[in-house]
Amino acid sequence: MSTSRTTTTATPRDRHIAVVINDSMYIFGGFDGTSRTNSLHSYHFPSATWTQINEDNAPSARHSHAGVVRGEGMYVFGGYDGSYRSDFYCFDTAGGGWSVVPSTGRIPRARYRSTCCTYNNFMYVFGGHDGTRHLNDVHCYDFEAGMWSMVVTEGMGPVPRDSHVSVVHGVSMYVFGGSTGASMNDFHELRLDTCRWNPVLSGRGVGDPHGQPGHRFCHVGVVDKDSMLIFGGYDGTNRLNDFWEFRFGTDLTACEVPPATILSDLRAFVGSESLSDITFLVERSEVHAHKIMLMRCSYFRAMLEGGFRESTEQRTIPIQGVRKVIFMALLEYLYTDFVDLDLEIAMELFQAADQFGVERLKMICEHKMLGSITVENAATVFHAADVHTARGLREKSLNFILANFEAVSKSKSFEEMARENVELVLQILKLR
Repeated sequence: MSTSRTTTTATPRDRHIAVVINDSMYIFGGFDGTSRTNSLHSYHFPSATWTQINEDNAPSARHSHAGVVRGEGMYVFGGYDGSYRSDFYCFDTAGGGWSVVPSTGRIPRARYRSTCCTYNNFMYVFGGHDGTRHLNDVHCYDFEAGMWSMVVTEGMGPVPRDSHVSVVHGVSMYVFGGSTGASMNDFHELRLDTCRWNPVLSGRGVGDPHGQPGHRFCHVGVVDKDSMLIFGGYDGTNRLNDFWEFRFGTDLTACEVPPATILSDLRAFVGSESLSDITFLVERSEVHAHKIMLMRCSYFRAMLEGGFRESTEQRTIPIQGVRKVIFMALLEYLYTDFVDLDLEIAMELFQAADQFGVERLKMICEHKMLGSITVENAATVFHAADVHTARGLREKSLNFILANFEAVSKSKSFEEMARENVELVLQILKLR
């Protein structure tokens, strides 16, 4: 049940969030100097009036959370309510009322002082502090699918931090400053189409075209047209009121660069006979490939460069013990550095990546499985991780089995593991 009443202003607070939706600004949460609050206020611009909105299903009183706008909704993630949080709420400004946002997948670890940005149908969470350490992981929430996933990035990104700012411009998320235990003034771009980090050169002061912003955290940042604006913050000694602008470019819409097509172009060559110079036989089917792309794999590089008989004599090279769909996924990765990975094939692809020595693909599969361990598949994952010497996956699945032994020991996968390798069962029993 929700009620509202007109007030003269919102109650005092800091470490809250504020968003603008249509003709109103909404302020939620924060710290009033004595206690955390979960009060929600709106300010209606045309009438210049404040309203306090009381809602029974509001998130717990908290501060240092993050918020974004999507449509008519104000979305609130994480924060600190006496514990570090990773919960996700939406306040519907059109219909009224708070609701928990449906979430599946790998939910980010609890944290505060992180940032959230929206791009198309996605929300990106970066950094923060989990109560033990600073973070620099990137998580993505798909609003249409209602699913979280961890973003595997490339390039040299920001070191772990909290109290930074993040904004979206074009197809990129930009991160400036923050605290790593010391104040920072580095500036980074994450391309959201390629998931690659790039450093960004310095900005400029408004009214001062020289220099760059000093170190700071707990500042604010916004995007206005083709500029990012930074104001204030704390440098560890002084509270700041300087004002800085970074210009992304001039009139980008007049000369917009089309998105890169190299990944889709290379993906079109996977299994294509066009310009192919090697053929494999997989499950009695011919699979065409291109030697130059196979050179990214140590197994095929040794085959093609090492004078093996396969590289010079055989027109069709048989591939044993790998299903065609798995081999095609392996080729897709070698051609594009990316694979659309379903959980159903993650283990098989992990085994193929191990067989052919594609270490990064093994890690991608391992990451997928780490976030999807259940009572029913834990023993299977543990057994496969042991066979293929995947230490991280083995440790995580073993810990899961120990924590849920009564249920896991009754699963079909545990029985199958016991039949194939009783030594693993004995290891588990010794650790209980």
